[in-house]
Formats: sequence, structure tokens, C-alpha cells
Amino acid sequence: MKSTREINIKPSCMREIQAYPAADSPQLWEKINYLVDDPIPDGKLKKKLHVYNKVNRIRIGDYRLFYTFGESWVSLLGLRRRRKKTYKEKLKDAQNPIPEKKPDEENDLDQILAVEGRKKEFKFQNVSPQTPLPRAITPEWLQELKVPPAYIPILVSCTNEESLLALQIPSDILEIIVENIFPRPIEEVTKQPDLVVQSTDELIRYKESGLLTFLLKLDEDQKKLTSWALKGPTMVKGGAGTGKSTVALYRVKAMLEQPGAPKDQTLLFTTYTRALISASEQLLRQLLTAEQFSRVRVATCDQVAREIVASRRPIGNIEDGGTIWQIFSSVRSNFEPSGATAFDRKLRTKSLGRLTNRYLKEEFEWIINGRGLKSVDEYLEAPRPGRGYAFRAGMRYTVWEFYEAFCAEVKARGIEQFSSIRAEALDIVQNNLWGGHFDYVVVDEAQDLTPTSLCLMAEVAKTADGLFFASDAKQSLYSRNYSWSMAHPRLRFKGRTAILKRNYRSTAEIDKAAFDILEVEEGERLDASKSIHNGPLPVFLEGVSSEREGEWAAKFIRQMSQHLRMKTNTAAVLVPNKKIGQNLAEAISSAGIPARFFEGRKLDLKEDIVKVITLHSAKGLEFPIVVVCGLEPGTYPERSAFSEEAVFEERMRQQRRLLYVGMTRAMRGLMVIFTEDCENEALLDLSPENWHVEESV
Repeated sequence: MKSTREINIKPSCMREIQAYPAADSPQLWEKINYLVDDPIPDGKLKKKLHVYNKVNRIRIGDYRLFYTFGESWVSLLGLRRRRKKTYKEKLKDAQNPIPEKKPDEENDLDQILAVEGRKKEFKFQNVSPQTPLPRAITPEWLQELKVPPAYIPILVSCTNEESLLALQIPSDILEIIVENIFPRPIEEVTKQPDLVVQSTDELIRYKESGLLTFLLKLDEDQKKLTSWALKGPTMVKGGAGTGKSTVALYRVKAMLEQPGAPKDQTLLFTTYTRALISASEQLLRQLLTAEQFSRVRVATCDQVAREIVASRRPIGNIEDGGTIWQIFSSVRSNFEPSGATAFDRKLRTKSLGRLTNRYLKEEFEWIINGRGLKSVDEYLEAPRPGRGYAFRAGMRYTVWEFYEAFCAEVKARGIEQFSSIRAEALDIVQNNLWGGHFDYVVVDEAQDLTPTSLCLMAEVAKTADGLFFASDAKQSLYSRNYSWSMAHPRLRFKGRTAILKRNYRSTAEIDKAAFDILEVEEGERLDASKSIHNGPLPVFLEGVSSEREGEWAAKFIRQMSQHLRMKTNTAAVLVPNKKIGQNLAEAISSAGIPARFFEGRKLDLKEDIVKVITLHSAKGLEFPIVVVCGLEPGTYPERSAFSEEAVFEERMRQQRRLLYVGMTRAMRGLMVIFTEDCENEALLDLSPENWHVEESV
């Protein structure tokens, strides 16, 4: 049935509902429907709690459902069982008793249900503690929680928090157990984001068949932006965790439901990675009607480009990173630039030798291919702000020759580059050889699209009115130093740009520590987000040897997962490259916490293991616990390796942004490991007052 009020629910309450006795479920759904019709406390069945402001409870047999409400919504906070004997003992012996109130309130066991579960302050220790469980895990209790019989013996054998949280059992099963052993205080629960549930039918589906995703409820600032300036081009900016992506999802619905809009309008929703595309598609299926979703295309920019090119010709083998770098290195080792004299050729070879492979590859990706340059004459005239080297004509001729030699070798091997496919797709669209234009184009994580990709997204929209972009300048890894409209004249967002500042992902402590690593460029404005969460200071571990990084990472993951009462597999370890990641995954596993390195496109977020991934692959993702490590010499810019100061500064800017992205993937716990041989200047500049600094012993 459709509710008279919108149902919102906290994630922890979802797991408590999973543990509610299945035989009594009809009574639970009946009471929730009763609440959404009339949530006002009556002093009996529905009662206002005095211990927390605006929190109420409704009695459901031996259970109490805690909730808050407004004019058009009810938010479900927690579902707790009331055991008189247990809570009388708690009232007598509690270390954190509820605030003193009137005698009848003091003895109200519902108040204890609401405040139980307070955790101690987190303090990282050299030796991981062993903490006994507050209650024994019995077969009878597990059967009551509907735990599959196969997992009961191993669960019963657990006597401390560490062993419980390290179990290799499905996360959804362990979460139910943990939420019921360590129920969170309602005050903490109120800070969790609200999930939107259209009706109790969705809760029934979740409990019976495991519906995986619910849309986040928007705050007032976010809600305004879903229908603000629907005739674009429009831009919403915001830092990590501010809800830009959620706003983009709701904006899709608002665009398709504009009064008087034709019912055959189509929309493209695109974002940075395949992982984000998959999650976005699931959420859009829930947000939209089946008819609306049938008019929405969800794809990465590269998928769209491939489809456009494939409409004109067959596409061959697509590049993979390893092969492309091998070709690049091979061509460079044999490359000889042209020149009128031997001296000219020697001078050009020497000049090219001052540029690193990474720098040259970025020149191809972001300047030549990124801006769709088709000739050396166009390259000679192209602006290159933020690239460090001010290329003169001779250097540009040399770089262009090397670029042509590289592309020729790639083509000879039958490999197609994404950058070339993007450029070809743009040509096809601009020459009116493709007819699949969309009425609306919604682009999430727009800051990481090359100029060619931005142009393509602007061109596949029928008009500029249908464009909506969401971006975060702080997460951009590459300095463009040019305006959006320089990429394409349709991208003029002046007067149509809004900024989100409230951070719902990371704690204020993590946000502040990460923001400190950035350096503001000339003419750039970077504002720190305002987090609604608080937590422990992130840990900065210094002086550890590279050989012991895995051991220390395992210590932190084990202790932080215990503090958060989450499985160790909720952690991610972010590293500079694949080789370091594979070595660290092995070391962490040897320290007793199963871990595996995942390449970006093969990342399985559901696998019951600590995920070790590169910093670049982590963009757009989030994890409760994050360790940034593996920052060995050679993985970051070193001043002595650069003959040009400006080039070093540009590379260091990219390093700062990359580390910022990595740190802001952490939601509650963050550790950065600074090894004894690390000289990364970005980390040397961090403010100690924003970190818990720990020295290795």
C-alpha cells in the first residue's frame, strides 16, 4: 500500500528489521503503516522519549520501534527488543547511565534501549587488544536471527570481538549479528543518512528477498537543486560526500517529469567508472517508473563513444593499459626526431629526453587527443596552461613527430585507443552522421573528462538546454586552467552554477586532514566541506620500513573495524601501482586479514576480503576504513628528478589531488603510512594537529 507519509529508514534499522521474528512480521508492517498515518505520540502505544529530543517509540509486543516524524515523512531509527531482566541489571550496573530524570522516567526501560551501545574513544595501539563479547553467541539465538545452519558452529566458537569481525562469512549475516550484539545509541543513529522507502511493500521485499539498494533522502539544499534551472546548461559543484551524484539521480526524474514535456524524451546518464554506472543504474530503476527508465541510457562516456563509432564501422581490439605502455616505451627507445642538421636532431633528442613518459602520455591524452588536435599546425597554436613546460615551436614539432610515430605503431598492431575513438565519435556527431541525440545529458564526475569527452557529451545533447553537469574541482587530477566554455561553447554555466558544502560521507576530522593536503592555485577557490559526522583523528604512521607496511595496515584495519564494529572486509588499501598492491595484499594476508589486489575494472565490491586497489581506481568509491600506503620513492614526484621547477610543481599538484581523492574515500577511519625512506613533499606539508601521529617501534 502507498503510505500517506514518506517512509525514511536508517541503514542500521534495516539490519535490525532483518532480525525481527519472521512469524511476527505482519504485526510490524501493520504498526509501520499505522505510524505513517498517525505518528503523533498518545502517551501509551506511541510515546515521546525524554532522553532524546524529538525521538518517539511505538510498542510492538516485546519490541520498541524508535522514530521521528515530520509533516510529510516518518523516519524509522531502530527496532529493539525489550528484556526486563537484562535492562534492570544494566540500569543498576551501567557505566554510562541515562541522564537523571523523574523517578518514573529513570525506570523506563525504553530509555535504556535508546541509549545503549555507546562506544569508547578510538585509540590506535601498537598491540591489538582482545575484547570479550558482551554476550555469548548461542545456537538458539542464531536460529532466532535466522542464521543459516552452516555458519552456526563457527559463530558459536567466537568469544571476542576480534575473532567475530574477522570471520569469513557473508557480510549481511555478520551485520545482523553485530547490530544486535552492539546496538547503536539512537543519538548516533540519527546522524546516519535517511534511505527513502516508497511503501512497506519495499521493506517486505527487503526482508524476504534482500533488496540491495535504496535511494538516499535529500536535504533541503539538495532537494532545491533537483528542479533548479532545469533548462540548462547547469552545473552543481561539491566536495567528496556532498551528494552531487544523488542530486544528479533525482534530477533525472525531475527532467523527465517537467509539465508539458513530451513523453518520448530521452536522457543519457553518464559518469566516470563502470562501477558507478552499475550502482547508478540500480538506483534509477527504483526512482523511475518502468516507462521513464525505458527512455534513459546509462553508460560511461567511452561506451557512448564506442557505440557511435561502431554505428559507422567495426571496432578492433581496444587498448589495455599494460600493452599501451609497452608500445610507448618501445617507440620512444627507437625514436629519432627529424632536423636539418645532426646538431638539430641531437638538440631535439635531448629536449625530448627531459620529459618523462607519464608527462608525454598526458600531453597526448589531455592536449593533443584531449582537445581533438588534428595537425601539427593546430598543435603549434594550442594553449597549454598548467603543463609546466612552455613548449616552443621546435619542441612541439618533436612531440608531434613522436606522437605520430606512437599512433602509427599502435595502429600497426591492430589496437584502437580510447582517445582516438572519442575523437572519431566527436567527428561523426559534429558532421551529422549520427542520429541518436538525447533530449537531456546528465554527467556526473565531469571534472575527470578530457576536453574531447566534454565536447562529445555536449554534442550528443539536442540542445544546450538539456545539459546538467556535476563536478568537484578538488578531485580533478589534471590541471586544465581553462574554462568549461573553452572546451565547448555550450558549456557556459555562468549564473547556473550551485555549490553543495555539507559532507555526508567522511567525518569532519578526515575531511579537514585531507583538505590540508591541497594547494590552492592562482584564481582557484577551494572550500572545505562541512561534515555532519565526527570521529577519531586519522592516523599518520611514520618511520615504518616498507617491509612492515602490510603488518601495520593489518593492525589498523583490525582495530578500526573493532571500533566501528564492522567486518575487516569493509576496508580498502590504496596504493600507487599494481606491483606494490600485490605485495601489500600478500603481506596483509600474512598478518591474518585476507586481502587481494584488484585491477580497476575487475574490482568486486561484494567479495568478502580487504580490497587493495590503486589510488586512481578508487575515484568515486567509498569505504568505512581506508589505508593509504606503498608510497615508495619513484611513485611520487621528486624535485631532484626535474630540471624545470614548473613541471615539478604541476606533477606535485597532481600528486596532492590524487592523495586527496584517496584520503576522502574514507568514511570513518583513515591511516596514512609514511615510510622511513619516503620523501613525498605533499605528506611532509601536512599539519600534525589534524592527525594522530604514531611512530613505528
